[in-house]
Parts: sequence; structure tokens; C-alpha cells
Amino acid sequence: MSSTGPAAVLEAAELCSAAGEHADAAHLLAQALITGPFDPALLRALAEAQFAVGWDGCALTLLAEAQRLAPQDESVVATRNHRLREHGRFAEALAALDTLPADSVWAAVLRAGTYDAMSLPVLAVESDAAGRRGLWWRTGGPLPFLRAKRRRQEQRFLARLLDSAGPLAPAPVDLPALLTRIVNGTAQDRDALAATRAAARHLDGDRQAEAAAVLAEALRRDSTHPLLLRHAARTAEALGRPTPALALYRRIAVDPTPIEVLVRQGELLIQLHRLPEAALFVDTLRADTARAVDLRRVVADAYADGGLPAAAADIRDRTGVAADWHRSLWWRNGGPLTSRQVRLYARDSALLAEWTPLPVEELLGPLVTVDAADLMDAAARAAAVLERARQAEERDGPAATVDVLTAAATVDPDPQVVKELALQLSFADREEEALTWLERAATADPNDVDVVDGRLMALTWLDRTRDALDTLEALPPAVRAAPAIRSRESWLYERQRLWASALDTLGPAATTPPWHRRTRRQLWWRTGGPLWTLRRRVRDSDEQALAAWRSGTLPLLSTLDSTVPAATPAMRTIVDSNRLNHEMLTMLWERANVVARLTAGYLATAAAFLVLSRIAATAVGLSPGWATLAGAAAAGLDYVVLSRWLFQYTRADAGRLVVTRAAPLIVGLAVAGTALYRLDHWQGLDGWPAFAGGTVAALAVMATARLAAAAVWRVVAARVMGRLRRREPRAAALTETLALLAELREPSRRNDLRWRRFWLERLERIAHAVEHELPATFGFVDPDTHRQLTDGGSGAARAVRQLKFLVAAPASPDTWRRVEDVLRHNTAALATGELGRLRRAEPVTVPAPAPRSRRAVAVEVLRTAVFAGLPLAVVYLAQPWLAFSDTALDWAKVVGLGWALLYVLLTLDPTLRDKLSTGLALVTLGQGGGIPTAEDPVVVARSRDSARSPAP
Repeated sequence: MSSTGPAAVLEAAELCSAAGEHADAAHLLAQALITGPFDPALLRALAEAQFAVGWDGCALTLLAEAQRLAPQDESVVATRNHRLREHGRFAEALAALDTLPADSVWAAVLRAGTYDAMSLPVLAVESDAAGRRGLWWRTGGPLPFLRAKRRRQEQRFLARLLDSAGPLAPAPVDLPALLTRIVNGTAQDRDALAATRAAARHLDGDRQAEAAAVLAEALRRDSTHPLLLRHAARTAEALGRPTPALALYRRIAVDPTPIEVLVRQGELLIQLHRLPEAALFVDTLRADTARAVDLRRVVADAYADGGLPAAAADIRDRTGVAADWHRSLWWRNGGPLTSRQVRLYARDSALLAEWTPLPVEELLGPLVTVDAADLMDAAARAAAVLERARQAEERDGPAATVDVLTAAATVDPDPQVVKELALQLSFADREEEALTWLERAATADPNDVDVVDGRLMALTWLDRTRDALDTLEALPPAVRAAPAIRSRESWLYERQRLWASALDTLGPAATTPPWHRRTRRQLWWRTGGPLWTLRRRVRDSDEQALAAWRSGTLPLLSTLDSTVPAATPAMRTIVDSNRLNHEMLTMLWERANVVARLTAGYLATAAAFLVLSRIAATAVGLSPGWATLAGAAAAGLDYVVLSRWLFQYTRADAGRLVVTRAAPLIVGLAVAGTALYRLDHWQGLDGWPAFAGGTVAALAVMATARLAAAAVWRVVAARVMGRLRRREPRAAALTETLALLAELREPSRRNDLRWRRFWLERLERIAHAVEHELPATFGFVDPDTHRQLTDGGSGAARAVRQLKFLVAAPASPDTWRRVEDVLRHNTAALATGELGRLRRAEPVTVPAPAPRSRRAVAVEVLRTAVFAGLPLAVVYLAQPWLAFSDTALDWAKVVGLGWALLYVLLTLDPTLRDKLSTGLALVTLGQGGGIPTAEDPVVVARSRDSARSPAP
């Protein structure tokens, strides 16, 4: 054979390819084909060389020509079939096998592989049963009827696919012109290969900036070469720049585009959490290309990341058959329970309808018009900055890293550098600065998930919960459904003890990441576990508490903004956090109160059942069975009456209601029950009056048990809420002052005496906070400082208390202006922390009382002793004539002693009655979670506001 024959040329080309010189190999083969006959082996080798340098469309054309010359050459047909499959041209890949003999083993194997790549497992098994035993089990195994059903689905899809593909014969091509173009582009291909090899060496040596710089220089010489663009996109991915990588992938002008490149684009969209765009990207591809297993996986992963497990596991609207790699999702969605699957799929379909995808070019924005070399130059600069920051950290510590990144971001605010700077600032507990940089990055792309995640983390650590929620609500639904955002939002709710909202935010268990499954399990058990009705009630209370905080704090924040024009987010956070903690603690203690009341009611009902069953057996004379039935009926009737009628009096919402409503009602029921029980002994009515009296008395006992449990929890809750005020006295005083200013804005309230009484209580709480709790936060520093703080707090409290008389009895409209001026001044001082600016008042000198003589003191003591002991003396003196029974005498002694003690206490402290009333009112106000009285002006105003506009 001649040294220049096809075999020699093929051998030389193989040596060049083995050395990585694919451009030289293509040059040799193209020249040999131009000067000699068109040999199929040379055409196949040239096609492989063209694949190596990135010209996939040209390579597929050469393979088609090689098959036309040798239609039954199995190596040529197999190579073309594999390459067409790699590019998603499955219809042409199946048509390429028609030139092989019908009994060819290779034809069956290649056809089965094509069907398998198209996710048609039944057709793949039937084409090559021996080589696809795994698919045989997956498609039904020994159950042929399952396989028959799927076969019909796959055959219908394949028929539609082949009909839509049209004629599959390759178009005629000017082969000499194509070969000439390959020869003329040898230098271009050689330069691209050299650049990609140099970049690969730099990446292997962890010199990322140098790799990006090499590719940028090569792209300036040739910005359209597919090999350069593909390697540049991969390098951008390695550098952590997914958006520029996607822009570079979109510039690869090769038809057909390899599935690998399409899959990378879809995965980058998912990495950017552009889930609707990822699904739309696959939808816009050819029907046979979109059928590829890896592209279907992209759609399924987009659904899974979006919290749509049913849509991920069952995408019948796209493919007709559930994907095999989602068997675990299938089981998590209910497995064979089709009703659950249908319900979940309907839920996912409703969420999918809210997705609003954008075209990829519109998503990329200005990056579409930026030169590819400039994209790689920016990547090289960012990589160099990050490398310098890493070296500075190793040499001088984290502070040097922040300095390097700050200097670079100030000159060139590259998003990657800004995000790294914000991360380092967060590590250094400098969230305010981190948030400032992240907001600058958000102006370029407000939906960047990394930026949003960083902002949410900074806002959460800064306790700016309202701003964090506003940021979340401004996101598109698909971006908010990203796993990172859902995790951050769940953490935000969990910090505020909104456990049902935190659980719902994590999404279905089927799509929860492994590192969050333990947290989700804890939240699931904490919100009721399998008791879904309990979880629904917890969710409703969470939403109500959150809505009450968001709507109730807005007037306070608007008042703060108008009072302190230079109010900073930190000042607003003081008020917002205080109100949020108050609402959350109120919600939790209300839940505890409900649990305590219900538990006490159930235990009392069980005890009533036992007692009433015994009374029915002993007093009425019923048999054990009928006595048990009668006891159960009576106890059930008591529980119904208690839960339908008496429940509103056993909540212990206000001390006045307990004294004026609950206690008389319970005593009346007890007396009525006792009277009926005694009536049976007096009249002998066969025991039924005794049973009825026991039933009524049991109702009183059950109500007492519920009232006692609720009262205990109210007292505990009041102490906890008081501890919250003592821990944050500045926030408590500022919140009360802002609330009073907001309420004073409405002139109609000023003429309402109930509102005035309520404002007096607010003023007293403000005065108590600035007089006692605010100085106590500083502890005992030294005697002089402690005295100055105490005197300053007392003076500020006196100034606040002086407003009480002005509020209670204003003399003119100027009086209200004076009150508002003092409150505004104190608001500015409390908000800015300049506590020395609080309005103070000097103590009022009270003349000392005139000294009393010994005779006057003795007369006062004697009068007190006489009137205190008078009832008890009357009891003892009347005993010989009235002949009290032992029980009546004992009660009379108790009443007399009680009267004596109370009279002595009132004589020693004439303000004791007012103190008791004030203490009871403070306990009622401190609990903060009950239903206030109907005449409370705050309740009336809130009810009107809620009727006027629904809560958000």
C-alpha cells in the first residue's frame, strides 16, 4: 500500500489525535479527501476530529456522507447513531439504523440503546431483551399486562414523534467546499486547542485567574469558536459565575447543540434558581430532543427544587410515563395511594400556574450584548481579587481579607466580589455593612438568590423581621420557592416561634433536603404530629399573631417617623421587635392557657363522672350499668353547658370579670346544687333531686377547676410579660409613648372618659419604666453615678406623672398640645438613646404633718381596736341567747376575724383599696393575651378598624 494511501493518512491522523493535535489531524484527513476518493473510514475519522475541535454540525454532516457511501458499515452506522443520540436527534438516529440488515445484532443493540435514551423502556426491552434485563424488571417483570399498557403509550408517542419529524434523509451537501473550509480553518482550530490546553493546565494548578485570562485573550482573537466558548463557559462555572457561564453557553452557534451543553444550560438555570425558565427552556426544544433522559431530569429537578414533588415524580403531561429515577419520590407522594397522588398533583399544578417564566435572553439582560472576552476578563479580575483576599487572610487574618475586598468592590463592584465581601462582613458580625453592600448588589439583580439569601440572613440577625418579610413578599413565587430561600424563611419563622409557618415554608417532606429533615421532623411533632386539626389551629394562631403584629405596629412606626424625622432602621427595630416579642409571647401563653383550661375541664369532667355514677347508684338505687350510663350522661351534659355557656366566664381574662361575673355564677350554682341535694333528704323524693343537685354542683366544680387553671396561667403570664418589660425598659417606654401619641391623634377620643382612664394607665406604666426599670438596666456602677441615674429617672417619672392631671382634666385645647409636646420630646430621647434629654420635674415639697399628742394617738388606737373587735364581741355576746350551731359559730368567728384584719389594714394604710385595684388591673393588663372587656376603648377602636379594613 502506498505511504500516502488512505491507511497511511488514517494512521498519521490517529497519531496527531493521540497527541491532542486534532486540528492537524483534521487538516491531513481533509486534504487527503480533497485530493483522493471519498473514503468512509477517512470521513468517519475526520468527523471525530471535528467533534474534538467543537464543530459538531460539520461532523454530523461528514458522518451522514460516510453512511451514504457505506450504508451497511456497522462501525459507521454505530458512530453516527451514537453521535445523533448525543445531540438529541433520536428520530434521525432511529432512521440511521434502517440501512443495516434486519437480522443484524448491532441493529437491535443500537435500537434498544436509542429507545433507552429516549425514556422508552418497554421498546428498549423488546428490542434487546438479553441486554436489558434491568429494564425488564422495571417495566413489570413477569407481569406482562403492565408492560403492555406502557408499550401502547410508548408506541403512540413514538408515532407522533416520527410524524412530526418529517423527512429524515440528510440534505445534499457540497462536500469539497466543506473540506476546503476545514483546511482553511486549521489555524483557527489550532489556536483554540492551544488556548484550551493552557487554560486546563492553569486550572489544574489552581491558577483560576490565569486560566480565565488565557481564554479571554483567545476569545478576543476569535469570539465565535465553539470550543473556546464551551471551555470558557466551563471555566466560568468553575469560578463560581453561573450567569456569565450561561451567557457563554448561549453563544455556541452549533446546530445541533449537544445534549451535554443543553443540560448544562438547564442546570445553570436551576443553580440560579430560575426554575420556571429551566422548565421553559426544555419545552422550547425539539420534541425528540426534549425526550432525552438528562433533559427530563432537568425538568424534574426544577420541580423538586420548587417544592413540587408530585409534578417531579409524575410528569405525564410532558412524557407520558413516570421517570424511573423518581421511584423514591413516588413512594413519598403516597405510592399506590392514588387519591393522595391526585391531591398532591392538583396542588402542584395550582402552584405551577403561578410560575411566570421569562426567555433566557431576557433573563440574561445586558450580558447578552457583552463581548465574550469581556466576560472572561471580568471573571479573571474577580478571581485575582479573591485570590489576593485568600492570601491576605492566610498572612494577616480576616480583617485584611475585608480590607482587600472592600478596596476592590469600591473600584469595581463585581457581584461575586460584593457577595464574598458581604459574607466576610457577616462572619465579622458587621451585618449593617454587609447589608449595605448586598443592597447595592440587589440593584443589578434583585432576584439573585445568593444576594436575597444574604440579605435575609443579615436582616434576621439585625432583628429587622418586617424588612425581611417585605423582601420575601417582593420575590417571584419560583424564586421564593428556592430551597435556600425556603430554608432561610423557615429559620426566620422559627426564631419568632411561629412553628407552623416554619413547617409550611420548608415544603413537602418529599422535597426537603436531607440536612433539613431532622428540623422538619421536630417542627412536625411540635405542631401536632399526625393531629392535622391541631396543626391547622396552630397555623391559624400563627397567622393571626403575625397579622396582628404587622398591622398593629404600623401606627407606631408612622408616629415614630413623624416625630423623629431622622429615624434609622435601628430605631424602628426597637419598636418593631418589642411589639413582635409581645405578640409572640401573648400567643404562646394563650395556647398554654387553652391547654390548661381544657386539661382541667377534662379532669374535672372525669371526676364528675365518677362522683355522679356513685350518687346514681347509692342515692337513686340504680344498677351499676345504669348508674354508669346516668353518670356519663350527666357529666357530658355538664361539659356541654360548660363549653357552650360558661366558657366565657372561666377564661380569667380580667380580674373584674372574675369578681363580678364568674365568682357569683359559680357560687350560685354551688348553692343551687347543695339545696337540691339537701331537698332529697328533706322530702324523700327517691334520690333524683340529689342526683340533679350533684349534677349542678359538679358543673360549679368543673367551672371552678377551669377558672383556677386559667387564673394560675394568667398570673404566670403576667410575671413573664413583666420580666420582658424589665429586660427591655427603653423599648417598653418608647412603645407605650408612641401608642399614646398615636391614640391622641383622634380628637374624638379626647372627649371620651374611658380613653382618658386608659391613657392614665399608660402614663403610669411609662413613669414606672423610666423611674425604676430603666436605671436598673445599668446596675450599680458607683454611688455617685447610681444616685444621678436614680434622681434622673425620678425626675423623668415626675414629669410624666404631671401629665396625668392634664389628661384627666384638660382646661383648654392648649393642654393637649402641651401633653403632645412632652411626649414627642421623650419619644425623640428614647429613640435616639439620649436619655439625658428626657423631660424632668423637680420634686414638690410637701409640708410636714403637725405632731400628734399622746392622747390623740391613744384615742385612735382604742377606736380602731373597738371597731375591729366589735363583730367578734357581738358573736360571743349573742351566743347564749341565739344558740348558734357549731358550724355557724365557726363561720361567724372566721367572718369576725376577717373583718378585724381588714379594718386594721385599712386603718394603717388608707390607700390599700386603691393599691389592690391597681394591682389587679396591672395583672390583667400584663397578661396581654385575654379578651378585654367590651367597654375597653382600645378593643372598641380595634373592632372598628377591623370592620373598616380587613387585616393583611
